[in-house]
Amino acid sequence: MRKVLLILSLLLVQLQWLSAQNQDIYEKYNIYRNPFRVFINKISFTGTVGYGLTNFKHNLAGYYFFQDATTQMILRNDQELGTTFPGYVNWISKPAPGIETPISDRFTVPYAYLSNPVNNPNLNNNQVLVDADTSNLSFASLSSTIPFMLSIHYNIRKFRIGFGFQYEKIIMKDLEPSTGASYIRNYKPEFESTRYIKWFGMLGYQFYEWWDYTFAGELQVGAALLGPEIDNSAIGIGQKLFFNLGVNIEKNISEYVRIVVRPSYDFKQYTVNLPDGTDMRHNNNAMYVQLGLSMNIPEIPRSPMKSDHVQLKHVVTDPKSGRLMEVRGQTIWKKQNPKVGENHRRLWRYKWRNRRKIDPY
Repeated sequence: MRKVLLILSLLLVQLQWLSAQNQDIYEKYNIYRNPFRVFINKISFTGTVGYGLTNFKHNLAGYYFFQDATTQMILRNDQELGTTFPGYVNWISKPAPGIETPISDRFTVPYAYLSNPVNNPNLNNNQVLVDADTSNLSFASLSSTIPFMLSIHYNIRKFRIGFGFQYEKIIMKDLEPSTGASYIRNYKPEFESTRYIKWFGMLGYQFYEWWDYTFAGELQVGAALLGPEIDNSAIGIGQKLFFNLGVNIEKNISEYVRIVVRPSYDFKQYTVNLPDGTDMRHNNNAMYVQLGLSMNIPEIPRSPMKSDHVQLKHVVTDPKSGRLMEVRGQTIWKKQNPKVGENHRRLWRYKWRNRRKIDPY
């Protein structure tokens, strides 16, 4: 019986010791931390700017393509052609009926035989008429894009969840034909530039850490609203969705401030309705590299005592309330090793002004 009581006593002592070890140190010593600041410290604010390339691309499968000296038009190839071509212009932004143009007989030579066969202006009437199904004709370009992004996310261990906003300025470039470049001109958009406004939700995961660097994968899903240069009324809501996959490479300047480099790739498209009731899909995927700053609000304040020069996080007595409180010894942009102070990370002898001195001290 005594052995059983001894064993039970030892187990009880061990459980009490473990309980004391697991007890939160702030509860154990009654150290005050503002609960609102502790909560908001888990929220990170990020702002970036960068450069990207938007790949505008569409395929003309199912259409005739017509070109003359002044215009380029398309028309569904299930319609029978007559002596004129009643096509549509501006098919990547605001489709409208073009001017019906007479189709010349390409098999008739419009001048006397061998009268002037070289550089005869009547020989080349500058008309091109092809069926895109047989020629596999498409147009594409890479247009410069400047993105500005603001986002906010909440950190749950290694996971991140949040939302954000991105504005993009796109400088349009002429779309080049995939075939027949010797006789088909580049397609020139009806506008020199346009914009995108994006609202998105974000989910991320921090998958690797190395020294002062953090690597996190992110998925953004949201709505991409095109600029007024493209007819938004002709685009369904389902066509305005976009997906973005990216990796945040973060250099931790301190516990609260990080420099962010974010390469990413956008998946998006839109469909424009033509006047005849048909529609055409345009892909405009994009790749970006963005650079910016991310920060979160410290969970503890700076020391209220001006004479306090301790660099580490430490506990002081609040001169107003008289209770223990945790304070930090560094500004938010200074790196802080949790074990040693780092106000003077570069030794005195290596400072620039002492570099040529025999005795820098």
